[in-house]
Parts: sequence; structure tokens; C-alpha cells
Amino acid sequence: MMVSRTIFAGALLLNASLAMALDLGGLKSAVGVGNGSPLETVNKSLADQQIRDGQFEFKVGKAEFAPGNEKRIKGLLKVLTNYSGTLKVAFPSYRVTAVGHTDADGTAASNQKLSLARANKVCSELKAKGLTVPCEPVGVGSSQPLVAPEKSPADKQRNRRVLVQVTK
Repeated sequence: MMVSRTIFAGALLLNASLAMALDLGGLKSAVGVGNGSPLETVNKSLADQQIRDGQFEFKVGKAEFAPGNEKRIKGLLKVLTNYSGTLKVAFPSYRVTAVGHTDADGTAASNQKLSLARANKVCSELKAKGLTVPCEPVGVGSSQPLVAPEKSPADKQRNRRVLVQVTK
């Protein structure tokens, strides 16, 4: 009788250990451990979405959306919603950051102000459409161009952008 109790207790411990290992494995895959960090995964998905939908477009010299940005907001919200559970587990106080960029026209001060206003516009639209976590607007003016020097209107357009990412 004592031997069967010992075997039974050992089997219970083994089953409990296996169950805990399975639960931890599920948690690791949920937060992206072993597959790159959750932030890397989410930010890659956000970048891919922004490439698919294109850059936010604004009226020249203003922080007002040009027509056609609704799909960009919806696409970003879809990605953020899909990963919200994973992010909340991995980083309970995560936030969204919108980084505004301008072309090289204008002064450094005016470009800084415009890039921040445009980033703020994107944050405001995301919040208005359902974003429930903080969104931090950041303006970097023309200090981080994709194309330099700007030789054409297309080059300038590539440098005018607001990129949305997730941070801890």
C-alpha cells in the first residue's frame, strides 16, 4: 500500500510539473520569448502595416490630414489590438509612440514644431478611434531623413512621415 501511495504521489508531482512546464511554454510563446522580443514582433508588424498602407499624408506645412488616412489609422489599430494581450502581459505599462518627421524645407525650429504637431495629430486620431493605451507624440523635425539630399518632390515626400511604434 505504501509503495502504491509513493508511486501515485510521484505521478501527481510529475503531472503537475508537466502542466506547469506547458503553461510556461504557452506564456513564453505568447510574449514572444525565443521568437524575438514582443516589442520587436509588434513593431515589425506595425512597420509592415505602415508600408502596406503608405505614409500618413498631411496638408502642406500643416498638421491637418490630407484625405485617405482613415485606412492607415484602422490598419495600425488592428495591429495594436491584435497584440494588446501579449503586450499587457509582457509590459503592463506599454505605450504607443508616434514620431513625426519633416522634409528639409523651413527652419529647424519650424520643422521641429510641425513634426511634433503631426505626431500629435496621429496620436489624437488613434485615441479617437479606440486606442486605450497612452500615445506619446515625438517630433524630430528634419534631423532623421530617409533621403538626403532631397533632390525632388518625391524625396521630400518620403521624408515627411509619422512612424508609429510601441515602447515600454
